[in-house]
Amino acid sequence: MTVAVELVVRPDASLERVAVLGLAGELDYTNAEQLRQDIIEALPPASRDLIVDLAHLTFCDSTGIRVFLALRKLADERGGVVALTDLQPRLTRIFRTTGLSHFFAVVPSVADATDLLRSR
Repeated sequence: MTVAVELVVRPDASLERVAVLGLAGELDYTNAEQLRQDIIEALPPASRDLIVDLAHLTFCDSTGIRVFLALRKLADERGGVVALTDLQPRLTRIFRTTGLSHFFAVVPSVADATDLLRSR
């Protein structure tokens, strides 16, 4: 059974041009495309860098991975980066095995991502 992904977009007041996305639930072929569209529509136009908090994402399949790649492309177009935080062990393994971890800043927490983006 697929659980819809909950999307929370919040600007980070301590950093200009940063949006923090929180995903919760299961991300798969049943909701990935809708989530991608929802994220693009919800992001403030001035957001360049993205922090994606995955602490409550319980499942992600290959179509879900494509959502992350679309976010990376969007950030690239805006001159920014995507930082993924709080990955579950299974998702961490997928990103490392496929080499996708080289295309994202993978950090333990939102606070670590904020520190990373401040140092840019």
